[in-house]
Amino acid sequence: MNPTELILNPQTGLLRAGWRAAIFIALLNSPYLIYGLLPKNTGPSPVAAIDASLGTILTYAVFVAWVVAVSWVCLRVLEGMNLSALGFALRGDWYGDVLKGCAISGVMIAAVVALQIAGGGTRLSFNPILSQGQGGVNWAGVRSVAGEMVAALALLILAAAFEELIFRGYAFQTLLRGAPAIVPILLLSIFFGWAHWHNPNRTLLSTANTTLAGVWLSIAYLRTRNLWFPTALHFAWNWTMGVFFGIPISGLRIERPLLVTSNDGPVWLTGGSYGSEGGAAATVVLIAGIIMIWRARWLRVSPEMNATLLDRAPNREATINLGLRSGFTGED
Repeated sequence: MNPTELILNPQTGLLRAGWRAAIFIALLNSPYLIYGLLPKNTGPSPVAAIDASLGTILTYAVFVAWVVAVSWVCLRVLEGMNLSALGFALRGDWYGDVLKGCAISGVMIAAVVALQIAGGGTRLSFNPILSQGQGGVNWAGVRSVAGEMVAALALLILAAAFEELIFRGYAFQTLLRGAPAIVPILLLSIFFGWAHWHNPNRTLLSTANTTLAGVWLSIAYLRTRNLWFPTALHFAWNWTMGVFFGIPISGLRIERPLLVTSNDGPVWLTGGSYGSEGGAAATVVLIAGIIMIWRARWLRVSPEMNATLLDRAPNREATINLGLRSGFTGED
């Protein structure tokens, strides 16, 4: 092999996918804006609260804008593609994918809680600040909870979009265009699990489940080739778990949820202080979710997204179509 072929693909004239992904990661981290500003926690610790303040929301908005900007530069300069190829364009049935993602994750979290209740030790009750003596309603508490739910809505949407742009965005997609799909799925899913390693009260099972969630979200991207669907899955999973049921989200708790869930059952089932993502109930539901999404006939790539992806290189059509069926194709 010609040494230059280790860098350039002679068939496309592009840098090979691994180099494109490496450039994206280098640019992303160059100002230390993303990871340098994120809070770091080490070792087991009490459950930490999620800060849903305006400052945190604006910070995540900056994170999202930065990742989008770097993605746009890499798409244009390295591959001659438009930003719409990233998967957040308002084309096709994008709103339908959002609704499907929210509904699926809501049902999945409800199933996790049901398994925990069936296993014993998990109990649900309304947040006590919602009521006052003699069965009355504490309207100040209602306003407080409603405000927290709205703030958490904005924060968790941005946080989900940020993580999807990092783990299912340009790096994942450019590797998908140059290698068998199993490669970016495994690499980015393991990275996704590792990124949560320093969360409070993490365990080996919680890290394995987070990696499994990375596979689930990667399959969601493969089935639609947009980021709307995995982002909706990601957001609704976190919001339903943390804001509705009051369960810690990867070791971090919403301060004023609607419900309060007590996890006095076995930690292996419920995840204990880390939350349901650290328990076997979530493992079962995530595996079921992966199978369901992979086999779902009502998930498809929109004609608009297919046209966007094929606009850069029409000869990729077979690769894209086969990738949706088997996930084991690539150009490099």
